[in-house]
Amino acid sequence: MNQQSASSKTEKADALHREAIQALMAGQLHKGITLLEKALAKNPDAAPIRNDLGTAYWQSGQPAKAEVAYARALRSAPNNPFVLNSYGTFLLEQYRWHEAEPLLMRAYALKPDHYEIPNNLGLLRYRQQRTKEAGDLFLEAMRLNPRWASSYANYARVLYTVGNMEAAEKVYRHSLQLDPRHATAWSELGEVLALRQQEGEAFDYQKKAVELDPSDAMSWTRLLGLYERRSALDEAERVLGDAKRRFPDAAGIVIAEARLLRRLGRVHEAAAAVDKQLPLVTNGPVRPMTVNFLYEAGLAYDRVNQIDKAFQCFSRAKTAQSNLVAKLPDVAECRRTILHALESYTPKLAEASCPMPDDKIPAPVFLIGFPRSGTTLLDQILSSHPDVMVAEEKGAIDKAMMHFVETYGEQYRADLVAQAAKEGRPPWYLVNPCYPQSLTKIKTKDIEEMRRLFCDVHGIGAGGPSKSIFVDKLPLNILNAGFIKRLFPNAKFILALRHPCDSVLSCYMQQFQLNPYMARFLDLTDSARFYDEAFCLWKHYTGIFDLDVHTVRYEDVVADFRPTVAKLLGFLGVEWTDAVLKYDETAKKKGWGISTPSYAQVTEKIYKRATGRWHRYRKHLEPILPILAPWAERHGYSMDPVDAPNEQEKA
Repeated sequence: MNQQSASSKTEKADALHREAIQALMAGQLHKGITLLEKALAKNPDAAPIRNDLGTAYWQSGQPAKAEVAYARALRSAPNNPFVLNSYGTFLLEQYRWHEAEPLLMRAYALKPDHYEIPNNLGLLRYRQQRTKEAGDLFLEAMRLNPRWASSYANYARVLYTVGNMEAAEKVYRHSLQLDPRHATAWSELGEVLALRQQEGEAFDYQKKAVELDPSDAMSWTRLLGLYERRSALDEAERVLGDAKRRFPDAAGIVIAEARLLRRLGRVHEAAAAVDKQLPLVTNGPVRPMTVNFLYEAGLAYDRVNQIDKAFQCFSRAKTAQSNLVAKLPDVAECRRTILHALESYTPKLAEASCPMPDDKIPAPVFLIGFPRSGTTLLDQILSSHPDVMVAEEKGAIDKAMMHFVETYGEQYRADLVAQAAKEGRPPWYLVNPCYPQSLTKIKTKDIEEMRRLFCDVHGIGAGGPSKSIFVDKLPLNILNAGFIKRLFPNAKFILALRHPCDSVLSCYMQQFQLNPYMARFLDLTDSARFYDEAFCLWKHYTGIFDLDVHTVRYEDVVADFRPTVAKLLGFLGVEWTDAVLKYDETAKKKGWGISTPSYAQVTEKIYKRATGRWHRYRKHLEPILPILAPWAERHGYSMDPVDAPNEQEKA
């Protein structure tokens, strides 16, 4: 081929390429692909054409063709930052993070001044849960192009992830000022507003997202979730019909369908729905939706007594959840913290005291227990009483303890390190450099400041809570009972108990956000050990402190509601009211205000299907029964086998 002919073909390829880009920008995907294929036939070595063809294939739902095009483009131009960026982003969206990382890092090194490249590398870091790096990269993308809405929406997602909901809302709103048609930003802002209990706007924004981009299954999934959390099940069923017609095989829609069917009591239909989708999910790439689906499938199979399939789904979910985390939380930190408190809290330390501040605010009540022991049910029952205010799942004690550590930690650091080295044990200061040893040094002003911080977290003003009884509900404050006793000497404790086997099994069946405590539920044996450690520490606290405790067994609430709840109200010093019988209505009104996995259960009337569930899973629990049996006996529960029913009890 002579030079003139080659030049002519290149010019024709470039013209076709430009025409294809115009078609793609106009939403004419099929036409754009046809033009790119023609352009490539005239210039097979053109990496930019192959790169754009890969993106067009990807957008048209042809990932296999997309990857071939990207790979060939990269072979032709191994140092082209835009090809590296496109292929890396494609691999990122396929959850092939280890393959995506070197491509995106090379792209960023070659072209750090193009806003899309740090943005995409930021998405990788975000999915690896390296949120600080992700946030910095999104900020850099925003600096390079202050008018590009996507980087703002991605940065808002980081703020949402770290719990800064107010800032996340502001950044999402700014991204929508830049691009009012950014459907993902509308949808994610709706999710933030739902968590901030602004349900009206949340619904409006999810509907807006669906209207702008009806091809996005995630927006439909979130909209269904809003209806389900509100217990608007009829409306959820109507929207589900539309979503299923559009996305018959989308995992998120199947999850929403199965959850809704369970809520409606149509448990066999729920199991059938996940049955159909299970092979597609388990054989596909592991992604967050995989984890969500496996948990929901396990719950559906549990309701129809397909125990082996249920347990297999929960186990697969744990493995998938672990694989999606770049670095798992250090569960040893949890063990060290508990063991350190167990070893260090002495009777002498428990006796140490200082004058209490005269703040005239009644001492709070602390609702504690191992997770999945009925604390959310008790929360809704107590919240239904006109004289009781329950604050759900806020780290107010953690905030007070953090102040305590910052005040006294450095005084003890060197001594603790030296002592740990002398005794040949881990340096506990890595967990908490002064707690509980320096409680002997605590002063009245420290108590006063920590109480102020506690009240700030709960939004309690100087005049105290708006109701006569204030309850701080955070189950794992069972680990902090000693500190609470020093901070509030007159505090009362409600200890929620449930059969240890049911409690641990229920934790294994739930999807928790991972931290050094919740990560222990990724493994069944470690879940049981966590239970053992928590109650060893609780037993120690009750041995050295005079704690004012009322124990409520979940099984008693279910089997004998009125006398059990009446005794609890008597312990709190309030009168019985029939309002507590309507706890399910209280739960429905809270909607997204209930942040625990129990939100759906507490909107139902009392049922017994979760009592004694562990018997049906006994063969799967055999390895942990020796760990839990002593606590079952101590709490007054039997470990004797019973005949498990063939089907769930209907309640």
